[in-house]
Amino acid sequence: MKQIFFILSSFLYLQSSVGQVGSGGLHGSLNMNSGDFFLINLKNATNVDAFNPDIYANVEGSPYLSPDWLYARIKLEDNSSYDSVLVKVNFYESKIHFRDENGREKMVAIPVKELEIIDYRSPLNKSVYVSGYGEDKNEFYQAITDGKKAGLLKKMKVIIKEHKVFNAPPQKKFETDAIYYIYANKSLYEQAKNCNNLIGVFNNDAKMIKFISSNDVKCNKEKDLKQLVEYYNSY
Repeated sequence: MKQIFFILSSFLYLQSSVGQVGSGGLHGSLNMNSGDFFLINLKNATNVDAFNPDIYANVEGSPYLSPDWLYARIKLEDNSSYDSVLVKVNFYESKIHFRDENGREKMVAIPVKELEIIDYRSPLNKSVYVSGYGEDKNEFYQAITDGKKAGLLKKMKVIIKEHKVFNAPPQKKFETDAIYYIYANKSLYEQAKNCNNLIGVFNNDAKMIKFISSNDVKCNKEKDLKQLVEYYNSY
């Protein structure tokens, strides 16, 4: 099966400083920097969306992967790749934020296919996010694990929920829910508490049925799902 993630099979690289990546790693040398990304892709106004931070001013919480700006490697829909792009990932709007040459915060309007955090200062370093799956092709999923037959994805679904407050205006909050999906047979299969509901994903393989039973696998837990997918890819 075609690999669904562009990084996981060749993940190790030498990072000599923040935003500087060596010539090894994915698809050979990726030496383009954030300046190249802005110059090539964002000089056209149609490739950029304006961002008004005031729209989130009265909403508690955050729609972002991280409140900090992080260095990332970006791969676009045309498979062009760029290193050392300083970004924020907005799960609520399924957008990548950046700062233009004047320091103004904006959003990338062209499809971002894959993104890897390459910022050693962050606990999110080396985490990978992909789009192009499910009904909304712009939504980002975290790539947990991948293999020749199946992969595991985590979707961070962010919504704004309104809560009633006594003798006060309603309070708005960002609420996040993690949903896991197995990607196999070119389809997404949502997590299930009972693994019997996912046996068809593995083509009713007797080995998988035995593995689930022997290891008391819970198909709504990341650790168990990762173990399950990795075992399926091991033979």
